[in-house]
Amino acid sequence: MTALTTTDALAPTSRTPRSGRAGLRRFVHYVRASIAALVREWSFLTFIIALPTVMYLFFSGIYGAEMSQAGVQVKAIMMVTMAAYGGLGAALTAGATIQAERSSGWFRQLMLTPLTPVQFFGGKVITAVAVVIPALLAVFIAGMIMGVRLPAGTWLAVGALLLASLLPMIVLGLVIGLWFKQQTASAVTTLVMLALSMVGGLWFPLDMMPGFMQTIGRLLPSYWAGQIGMWPLVDGTFPWRGVLVIATWTAVLVVIGALGYRRAVRTSRR
Repeated sequence: MTALTTTDALAPTSRTPRSGRAGLRRFVHYVRASIAALVREWSFLTFIIALPTVMYLFFSGIYGAEMSQAGVQVKAIMMVTMAAYGGLGAALTAGATIQAERSSGWFRQLMLTPLTPVQFFGGKVITAVAVVIPALLAVFIAGMIMGVRLPAGTWLAVGALLLASLLPMIVLGLVIGLWFKQQTASAVTTLVMLALSMVGGLWFPLDMMPGFMQTIGRLLPSYWAGQIGMWPLVDGTFPWRGVLVIATWTAVLVVIGALGYRRAVRTSRR
């Protein structure tokens, strides 16, 4: 699918008035084009999905037979945290698609179409979700291979909670893609992913870290994504504090992303 044909499909014509139905068709076409462009980067996607799966298989093979303090097998707990790590990396790919569009001039072409900012961001979120879901499933399948056995409802609950908790990470990827140049964005994305994973307790339990790092970790959405995703396994009180942290991060990042979008539009039209 070329930029020319996609632009033609997004542009208004006399036969396609600016109606709600036309806007929906334009949005669906943009989402399909974005996912198709991302799928072509199959080697990058393979790395994003395979790395957390391999890490889970390695660490669960060493520590998986142990039991956590909540009486749950460590391999099940590790499965959730590694799935959160994999979902985090996949969520941040939302910024990579923006960088590809900006470097190829496609973003500038989009600004000439009636695609609205809401449709633009909505398309990027759906595209990122299309990558996050396989990243979660890959680790879940690895968990099954390692002997994790959960009721079907628990599998669905863990997956749904992880997916919802990773929303700010998708928005963060968009912020990086909009605010940083292509040469810088990939490095920033990698550093952010490593920092959120390590300090957020996705690689090692937070209580193994120094006190000040534990304090920082509990302010990060990555930590609470793991905790919320883990809740169906350990029961207890639902981590509502994590919902507040994730909601706050999402609201702040949406504002920063909106400002970055306006800036990107201005610079693309020069």
